[in-house]
Amino acid sequence: MKELENSIDTLVNKILLKAENQHELLFGVCESGVKLTNTQEHILMLLSQERLTNSDLAKKLNVSQAAITKAIKSLLTRDLLAAKKDTVDARVTYFELTESAKPIASEHSHHHTKTLSVYRSLIDEFSDADQEVIERFLDSFSKKLEGEI
Repeated sequence: MKELENSIDTLVNKILLKAENQHELLFGVCESGVKLTNTQEHILMLLSQERLTNSDLAKKLNVSQAAITKAIKSLLTRDLLAAKKDTVDARVTYFELTESAKPIASEHSHHHTKTLSVYRSLIDEFSDADQEVIERFLDSFSKKLEGEI
């Protein structure tokens, strides 16, 4: 069992290193040729799906508003986003994709789909009974991380 503990520790550390400063772990390589952070790409993907404010984005990505503001400013400067004032409340600003941002948002969405496909292929290697054990382990692991148990 000590070997399994070490394997879990090694995997968690690999995930942390791979996803460091990205706020997510995705499979696939960016092919757009546009140098953006993973957070910036994720913002574009989210904005391609719905109208969001700076605060909305911070909540969805679970990052600070300052981090979102910095990412948004860069995207605005690069003409990948346009700021639009709310017609009812001018204090509220929404962000919309420019035409040049749409392919980047689509590609990022594709990486999410590919990542889920990789997970599905891994899961399919296990029996239903094994999958139940894995699900229980992940649930317990998640609760430990959140301090619930």
